[in-house]
Amino acid sequence: MASECGVQPFVTHFQGKTKLTSCDFLKIFREFDKDGNGFIEAGELDEFLKALWKEGHPGKNEPDSNEIDSMKEAILQKFDDNFDRKINLEELARILPTEENFLAQFQHTTNLTSVDFFKVWTHYDLDRSGYIESNELEGFLVDLLGREGMSLDPQRVCDYKDAMLDLFDKNKDGKLSLSEMSKILPMEENFLNRKINDAQFDDIWNKYDQDGSGFIADDEIDALIHDLLKRNSEGEVEVEDIKKFKAVLMESFDTNKDGKIGKDELKLLLVAQKS
Repeated sequence: MASECGVQPFVTHFQGKTKLTSCDFLKIFREFDKDGNGFIEAGELDEFLKALWKEGHPGKNEPDSNEIDSMKEAILQKFDDNFDRKINLEELARILPTEENFLAQFQHTTNLTSVDFFKVWTHYDLDRSGYIESNELEGFLVDLLGREGMSLDPQRVCDYKDAMLDLFDKNKDGKLSLSEMSKILPMEENFLNRKINDAQFDDIWNKYDQDGSGFIADDEIDALIHDLLKRNSEGEVEVEDIKKFKAVLMESFDTNKDGKIGKDELKLLLVAQKS
C-alpha cells in the first residue's frame, strides 16, 4: 500500500487555503466528474490529482505518471472509506477544505429572524445578483442536506433543486427571488408590526443590532428595511425594492454618513414611518 507521504504536501497546502463555499465545492466536484455518475474515478481522479498537485506546486512541471499513481494510492488509502477506488462527494469534502456548514448555526430555529434570513441570503447570493440562481441553490442544498444528516449525492442535490424550483419558482425563470426564498426559509412574524413605544424601543434595537455592535449595519440594515417595507405594503418585497429604499433611507436618516444606523437615527426613522 502507498505511503501517506505522497499525498501530504498538497493536503497540507490546502489546509492553509481559504475554505471553499458549498457552491464552489460542488462546482469542483462536477468539473472532474466528467461522466456525471456521482464519482471521481479512474482517469478523472488522475486529472483531479494533477490539478491538486499544481495548486500545491505553482510554477513547477506536472508530476509524471508514476508520481500520479503514487498520489492516487495515497489518496485512496486515506479517504476512500468504502474501498471502491472512487471518490464520492462526502469523501471529497474530507480532501478539500470546505467551510463549516453555514446552516448549522440555525439548526434549532423554526423560523428565522429577518436578520438571520438576510445572513443566509447574502451567504448564498454569491454574485450579489439579487437572486439565488441554480448553482447557488445547489450550494444551499448541499448545506441543508448535510445539516439534516442526509448523505450527499450529486443526483440527490439536483433532484432537490429541481423540486424546489418547481414548487417555489413561480415565474419559472430558473432562480429564486427574495420573496420566493422566504417561502423556503420562513421568517418570524414581522417584528415592526407591533406597537412601538419608548419601553419597546430597546427590544426593537436589540432585534436588529444582533451582534451588539451599537449600530445596525450590513445584513441588519437589509433586514430592517425588509420589515419596514413589508409592514407598509401588502405585496412581495424583492432585493431591488430594498436597494432603492436603502438609498433613500441612508440619505435621509444616516445623519453622520457612516453607512450605519445608530439609536438616535433609528428613533428618527421610526417616528417618520409611524407618521
